[in-house]
Amino acid sequence: MNRLQRLLTPPRLVFGLLMAVFLAAGLHLAADYGISWDEPIQVDIGIKNYRYVVHADPALLELKDRHYGPLFEMFLVRFMDQTSPRSMFISRHRLTFLAFWAGVIGFYLLLERVFPRRWLALFGAGLLVFSPRIFADAFYNSKDIPFMVAVIWAAAALQYYLKNPSFQRVLLAGLFSAVTTGIRLPGVFLVALTALMMGRDVLAGRLPLRRAAGHGLVYLLIFAGLTFLFYPVFWREPLTEIPQAFEIMANFPHFASVLYMGHFLSPQALPWHYLPVWIGITTPIPCLLLILTGIGRAIWQWLHSPKSLLAVESTPLMLAALWLGLPLGAVAVRGAPIYDAWRQMFFIYPALLIFATAGWDWFSGTIRRRIGNNTLNLPLTVILAAVIFAPAALWMAAHHPYQNLYFNPLAGPDMQTVKMRFDMDYWGLTYRRGLEAILEHDQRPLINIYAANFPGEANAAILPPDQAGRLNFMQNIEEADYFITNYRWHPQDYPYNDEIFTLRLGNARVLSVFRLR
Repeated sequence: MNRLQRLLTPPRLVFGLLMAVFLAAGLHLAADYGISWDEPIQVDIGIKNYRYVVHADPALLELKDRHYGPLFEMFLVRFMDQTSPRSMFISRHRLTFLAFWAGVIGFYLLLERVFPRRWLALFGAGLLVFSPRIFADAFYNSKDIPFMVAVIWAAAALQYYLKNPSFQRVLLAGLFSAVTTGIRLPGVFLVALTALMMGRDVLAGRLPLRRAAGHGLVYLLIFAGLTFLFYPVFWREPLTEIPQAFEIMANFPHFASVLYMGHFLSPQALPWHYLPVWIGITTPIPCLLLILTGIGRAIWQWLHSPKSLLAVESTPLMLAALWLGLPLGAVAVRGAPIYDAWRQMFFIYPALLIFATAGWDWFSGTIRRRIGNNTLNLPLTVILAAVIFAPAALWMAAHHPYQNLYFNPLAGPDMQTVKMRFDMDYWGLTYRRGLEAILEHDQRPLINIYAANFPGEANAAILPPDQAGRLNFMQNIEEADYFITNYRWHPQDYPYNDEIFTLRLGNARVLSVFRLR
């Protein structure tokens, strides 16, 4: 098989076609989403860093959030449409989606190197796309989604290096690790991941110690140099700013309470099960079962044959295990605050999907062997895959553009129960629809509105300018004509009777607009 034939295999042709459709759909859908709570803050971070680099504007040095990873935000500032606030946010959503689209490609390529059957790579990439919360965040979350994408590519580069170690490949691994850290500082975990995987190959005799030391030094030099370059705030006083950045990121001063299992808790005092529960209740059930199957099979194999931990065949799953375990271990040891569900940890989700793909490989193979009829293999595989993907895909289509509100049945028997147990629209994205409803209901040139929290006002920026100009946001509810709320920090009903608009998820209100007078 020549190089062209290897590139044009049926799985890759199908994947290429599906990715073209996905790209067109995503660029079209990007205009439908509201503005998330953090987006105005992220815009400011990007602008301050960009102006510091291009114009030496010292305003960055006084910015409270100057230690946030600036790399992707500067990219957005450079390429977003700044002709109007609406155009700016829609273009940011499209560019952020493009990053996610590239991440799906990277994940497919990573899975191709992990699993010998290339159709499995297509299956795993599909699991990433049809993850409702990940899909929604792929348009407006310019922190956690680009970070996840960069981690995917860094893991792919590391897997590429481990397959055939060389200086060129370790340079690539160092580059992607630095880019990841430039997007979010926790990307430094990739240094530990790389060191452990290289050390494992040394113990297995596949990588000579001296060669590993040389490659490790090159990796560290590339990583440290580029990471420093990607953080303009480090340039002036690195000995002060670098330690301060790590201290702030490890103990970020965020004190807004989170609703967890019916109780409002401090982000600094969350129970150990917070992350597992959130992952468990927001991952589609079929995918969750495959994850547990894949992890269970891997653990059974490693316990049954400890030598397999060093075997080359175990390299992909060991990579996924460390990719998953190192960040979770760091959170447990450091007690770092987690808030807004588990979006900060989205970057471990692809590692879980590697185990899910391994679980699917075992499950579908077992079914095929039990049936023993080769003519039924393809239709049976298609039917099983439809059972896996269809529920999430149908839910995502039915609830567009609010895929960020997805919960599986483990969260509660109905959505009102879920609403009383867990944060729903913590991003404030539903406010856009509520503001549109007020404008449709009230034709006056100026409408006084009181919003329950910040995104209620921020979402006016994504409306057409002539419509946004009719909205006048008040500081006191007594002066307002309308009250709009997404029920954050107040899951209970409000004592107002004249509700002119309601956005529901099942039997739960997720956004309400009340006419006050």
